Amino acid sequence: MIINIHNYLLGDSSTSNDHHKLTLRKHIAEILGVAEGTVGSVVSDWYNRSDDTFTPHKVLGRPKFQPDENVSELLRTKILDANKKAEQLSTVILRQYFLEQGYNFSKWKLLRVLHRLGYYFGQGERRNILHESPNNVAYRCHYLRFRFANLKGKNDVPRRPEVFLDESYCHLHHTSRNTWVPHQGVVLAPGHGPLVVIFGAIIVFRNGSSNKLHGELVPNSVHIWDPTIKPPGNRGRKRNNADEWDNIPDVVKDANIMPNQVDYHGNFNAEIFEDLFSTLCKALYEKYGPVNIHMDGASYHKWRVENIPTSNTKKQEIIDWLNAHNIVFSDELRRPELLELVQMNKEKVTFACVKIAKQYEHEVSFTLHIIVNFSQLKVIIGFWRRALKNAKEYLEFDDNAQLMDEDFDEYDNSDEDCVI
Repeated sequence: MIINIHNYLLGDSSTSNDHHKLTLRKHIAEILGVAEGTVGSVVSDWYNRSDDTFTPHKVLGRPKFQPDENVSELLRTKILDANKKAEQLSTVILRQYFLEQGYNFSKWKLLRVLHRLGYYFGQGERRNILHESPNNVAYRCHYLRFRFANLKGKNDVPRRPEVFLDESYCHLHHTSRNTWVPHQGVVLAPGHGPLVVIFGAIIVFRNGSSNKLHGELVPNSVHIWDPTIKPPGNRGRKRNNADEWDNIPDVVKDANIMPNQVDYHGNFNAEIFEDLFSTLCKALYEKYGPVNIHMDGASYHKWRVENIPTSNTKKQEIIDWLNAHNIVFSDELRRPELLELVQMNKEKVTFACVKIAKQYEHEVSFTLHIIVNFSQLKVIIGFWRRALKNAKEYLEFDDNAQLMDEDFDEYDNSDEDCVI
């Protein structure tokens, strides 16, 4: 910039009239707002080299440290392995690790290496270590293949409609925490209102014979109620709750559940779910035909049609259960061994919701928790496509997924709420 202005002013004859009192160097310094000495040094260096370049400047301060490839690879392997194993790493641990590898780094030098290679000391993106356990990876792959098997054509249109159902909750009269207040003003919190439980389902399907996708709320599938409201006339409840109780499904009225203002799972049980689910399955079949239903692994979703023996079950009851399911075993087996047989064969007892769905030719698949804003129906297809895209990328690029057997069958503990 200094040289450009210098050359321009040298060739401009008018500058001598307007700034006859200013030297050329002072004029350039005034234009650029730099010191005259800086202008003089730059121009002098320019003329001395006579090759349109400047003298390279000496780098001040500590030279940048470039770790060798072996240090970079050791650091990368150590950090990634620790992250996968949920092990905490500190600078002290890393210094000790490198000392064992023959590198004696000071604390500050190691910090410079870490920052140079792009690492930082923080929480990172937290993920449950069970996410990558063999059981969950296999379960996840099995579920994704179930979904992909239902796709048709280049546009990935579902052969059978796909239904996603879930329960959620909110507090009645919920309001924003922000409001206008005077300086250092005090705002009284109203506290939580009644807990409102929401049961609902959305569906994605092919619209007619075309390949155009359509998404909507399943008609009459959304049920909302306050689980803390008791029938009119019950002890401890005023009569003015009669109107609210009239809008609550009968199955909720008769469930006798204990109200819970903190967690809506305490206001929901298998009896309520199965009644609502049965109504939903019938409505789905009548309007859409057989569908694939996706839901998470909540305990009231995975309620079996009969009780499975547990560690609290008497030995004779365990034996009776095994005999009822035609499971051969030795009379010499002890109680823990009999329970192990139960765990290996409990898949013979189906889930109640699966049995209900089969009555209407529906298929059920348990997956991750589904979070959907029911007020944004126009983005249902977008959510569906985005989830499908992420699923394909996972199966294609995830190292753990590549190790899974293609012919995987669900594990014995598929009634567990798998982490996906």
